[in-house]
Amino acid sequence: MKARDIVKEIMTRKELGNAEFARVLNITPAALWDRLNTKKAKDIPVSTMNEMLAALGYKIAIVPDDTPILDTGFIVGEREEENA
Repeated sequence: MKARDIVKEIMTRKELGNAEFARVLNITPAALWDRLNTKKAKDIPVSTMNEMLAALGYKIAIVPDDTPILDTGFIVGEREEENA
């Protein structure tokens, strides 16, 4: 999954709307939309992703390739079916 799709999926799981999440991040809903819109930027920078994930109760971890990922975790860059 792409980083922005992971953020959107976590927001869905937490039933967190764009306006509410923007308030948590102390940014405008338009700024959040810019971060999550694929037409505005190719992908989210790691520093921004880290900030957004921390606000959602997640973190970025770099692990060896053969490390199992929990069902509640995500892998950036892999197709969804590979992440299942």
